[in-house]
Amino acid sequence: MQPLYIISACSISAQHTYDAEAFLNPVINSGNGQLYAIDPDYKKYINPVAIRRMSRMLKRGISAGMRCLDDAGIKTPDAIIVGTSRGSVTDMEIFLHELIELEENALNPSGFIQSTYNSVNGWLAMLSKCPSYNQTFVHRGFTLELCLFDAMLALAETTETKHYLTGAFDELTPEYFYIRNKIDYYKKDLPDSLQLLAHSDTTGSVGGEGAHFFTVSNQKGNALCAIHGLDMLHKPTAKSLQEAINQMLLKNDLTTGDIDVLVCGMNGDSRTSFLTDPVVASLSPNTTVAVFKHLSGEYDTASGFGLWLANYLFVKQTTPTEVVYKRGAAQKIQNLLFCNVTISGNATLMLLKGV
Repeated sequence: MQPLYIISACSISAQHTYDAEAFLNPVINSGNGQLYAIDPDYKKYINPVAIRRMSRMLKRGISAGMRCLDDAGIKTPDAIIVGTSRGSVTDMEIFLHELIELEENALNPSGFIQSTYNSVNGWLAMLSKCPSYNQTFVHRGFTLELCLFDAMLALAETTETKHYLTGAFDELTPEYFYIRNKIDYYKKDLPDSLQLLAHSDTTGSVGGEGAHFFTVSNQKGNALCAIHGLDMLHKPTAKSLQEAINQMLLKNDLTTGDIDVLVCGMNGDSRTSFLTDPVVASLSPNTTVAVFKHLSGEYDTASGFGLWLANYLFVKQTTPTEVVYKRGAAQKIQNLLFCNVTISGNATLMLLKGV
């Protein structure tokens, strides 16, 4: 596998990430277990007339994707590979409510049409005038990872310089929060979101949402980092997760002592700490451990926020105090390990290196 170079990254999340310079200034928190994304000014990329007819998720996906291409200096990508776990939940809820209230008569199809998983891909293709490969992945906690893996496979097949737009998005609604809370997806005794990891002895996490996009390439260009390894593990044990990490490092001639930063998707759920705690304990004093779900919330494509944060750390070459779980001795960020876990018990590993 060839490295997958990240040329640009854009995120719309519960923090001020759309304008990366405003990230953590100030830090946004929540006391009701729900972290909703901050909506930017959408008029730069979407016609004001069309904005009124679009769902929040559609507006976020379009704006984050087009901003990501702009930041990379790319007008038309060679492919668009985007994923979502749920699509537009709001539009789906509107359609289902009308289905019940109108007793399946004279239904407005707009809610159904805009709730389909590939709506964002279609809009991005039209706005960027991209007639090429266009794919949507819908695979729960592995959604973004499969988008990146697909891009890796495709870009490895050519020596020509190619740029792909990849990303993932999901949204949170009060009804969705209520339903998922019935299966202990979120914490019953709701803590302040910034104190999430202090309550890791109870089940559940805090809800979140966001849209995260990355322009990737098979050539270095002006990239600051690249993905050199990507693994998806279905319900691993602590032992098999550690073995996968060791194997990934071995393939890249690294040891745990070479890892400058671990970006870890700890979600505050007692059911997943058996996976993340041994990973943190296995690292050397050199490694800084950064966490992010107290800022983004937990959702199936939250790894997009984590990957955006990883790219941000390479840009800034420093780890903000607000994301530090354990401060290490490393002064420069060259090798970064990304480890995400979901409440369903799956795990993702990525190895990123500076360019």
